[in-house]
Amino acid sequence: MSGWLSGKRVRIEGVSPAIASALAAQDAAVDDSEDCDIWVHVAPPPAIRLAHELTHSEWRASLDIGLDRRFLGARDFAAQCRARGTGGAVLFVGAPEQALGADHAAAAGALGNLTKTLSVEWARDGIRVNSILTRDTGNTLGNLAAYLVSDYAAYVTGAVMGIDLDD
Repeated sequence: MSGWLSGKRVRIEGVSPAIASALAAQDAAVDDSEDCDIWVHVAPPPAIRLAHELTHSEWRASLDIGLDRRFLGARDFAAQCRARGTGGAVLFVGAPEQALGADHAAAAGALGNLTKTLSVEWARDGIRVNSILTRDTGNTLGNLAAYLVSDYAAYVTGAVMGIDLDD
């Protein structure tokens, strides 16, 4: 099957060649336009630091990147969807809670709860919110991302999924 995302405009904030490639393969228009149907946020992994070595500013910076920026971007995207009178899809992508230290674990754990809360609050507006928490950066990630933002996953919202690298 191809063309799952034909006619959809996607903005990817962050870097994921696998996701960009998978979306383009499904005929999505991937660009930096503010006026989009799908917003994907890929957080860069923070440096791994032991909890007892973290400064308060490092802690806050991890929460800003891993949670605050995601919430603010999703909020702005949802407002644009509401103003147009259309639904949309939000996808957060990052490393799992256990992967990168206490600061990242706090942000990723909160992101799971944020994903579920936003999915409930925004469902009435036709805006779906899902997360993929994995260290995978390959085709499996790209294909799962393309599926989750497509109409094939129209009833999938509030999901926090992972990809096992051992398969």
